Amino acid sequence: MAKKIKAKIKKSIKIKLAKKSKKILAKKKVKKRARPSLRAAAKQSGLPRRPSTSLRASRNDKQNSLPEFPAESLFKAKIKVIGIGGGGGSIVSEIGRSLEKATFVVADTDIRALKKKSGVKYFWFGEEQTHGLGTGVNVDLAKLAAEKAKEKISSFFKDQDIIIFIASLGGGLGSGATQVFAQACKEFGGITFGIFTMPFKFEGKNKYRIAQNALKPLRQMLNVSLVIPNEKIFKVIDANTAITDAFSLVNKSLIESLESLIDLIYNPGIINIDFADLKAILSGRGSTAFLNTVEEYGKDRAEKICERILINPLLQNSNFEAEKILFNIAGSENLSMFEVEKVSSHIASKNPKAKIIFGISKNPKLKNRIKTTVLITGGQAKEEAQVLQPAPEKIIGPIKKIVKNKKPKPKLKPKKKAGPVSIIPVFESPVLSSVNADESRIKINATIRRSGLEIKKAEEQEEKKRIAQEKEWEIPAFLRRVKYKN
Repeated sequence: MAKKIKAKIKKSIKIKLAKKSKKILAKKKVKKRARPSLRAAAKQSGLPRRPSTSLRASRNDKQNSLPEFPAESLFKAKIKVIGIGGGGGSIVSEIGRSLEKATFVVADTDIRALKKKSGVKYFWFGEEQTHGLGTGVNVDLAKLAAEKAKEKISSFFKDQDIIIFIASLGGGLGSGATQVFAQACKEFGGITFGIFTMPFKFEGKNKYRIAQNALKPLRQMLNVSLVIPNEKIFKVIDANTAITDAFSLVNKSLIESLESLIDLIYNPGIINIDFADLKAILSGRGSTAFLNTVEEYGKDRAEKICERILINPLLQNSNFEAEKILFNIAGSENLSMFEVEKVSSHIASKNPKAKIIFGISKNPKLKNRIKTTVLITGGQAKEEAQVLQPAPEKIIGPIKKIVKNKKPKPKLKPKKKAGPVSIIPVFESPVLSSVNADESRIKINATIRRSGLEIKKAEEQEEKKRIAQEKEWEIPAFLRRVKYKN
């Protein structure tokens, strides 16, 4: 009996314990439902789940390990150099072989001048007007040919940041077609830079007049223009220099200066010059430019640069007031602060009113040399020679006798009567009698007493006769043939 009672008690205890445990579990479930966890609350509210510390650490590592983009890849200025006509095309063909980081185009109506060369693109236009020949000195024909191809010309300027025109003024294409190119370029909104050569003196006044008449409107269309008179070549050559070497000297000077200018934009320096700085210097219309690059070595290299940096014998007279200056001093690791200060102070002291932007760059290739590039822009330069209007002739008035003060001589006895003779010299002229002297005065007055208008008309008539004689040679070959056939 006792065993049975013990077994019943054990069962009842187990049942009670089971019931209690069930109640406890039920209470715990109710508590869980009443107070949900943060994760559950975040899920129900739609809030983003806070990442764990391990996830946060991994994300920070990813942010820190983002690829680094160099400054060059963020913005790359697009530069296009266009040579127009025979002279401009030959310069661009030589520059295109040496310079990188720019696109080079040669534009011409003469198909024979478009010889394929590496690094240069070619644009042939005016085939209907010139039939594959040049335009001679016919500016109007060159303009017409360019006007007909204006849509194609405009396509050259899309997405470009700097356009550099190179042309030899005085010819038909250089003087005429360049104006159409510059006019089409005004609409694209970038920087326009013109580099123009002027004809030699022995090419005649007519060609120089054409060049001057083209240069004036071109300056107003472009932001900046730089003029190289061909006559300046004789200052940098000697009697033994070959003609090809002489023109190459000009091209080499342009290559060095343009290459240094382009390198400033692309290569970062210790004190950096970027495209925005160059744009600030070249902004505006009708400015004249001075561009020069000098490289020197030795103990007194800074002094040598100071002597040469503001003098370029190949450029037109640079006596204009500098408004903006951009210069860069490049050297290797041994470039000292004193040298930088010396060159910078020299440039600034010569142009106290100008706004200056300067840069310093390190170039291990220079070794023991210093290279300085300067670009100055300002007002229009004073012309060195006015060939359009001849110098006015001096008008000589009637000759007057010059009486010298002489000591009074004792009176002599009168001799036999003779005709009146003048013994007083008149501007080293032969001795004349009073009658002949009066006649000479009348003749001189008759030939010289002309008004300024009469003199100008006479000069214009002579000029018209000379131009009429030259017209036959200014007409392109294919038009002359048609004329002679008729």
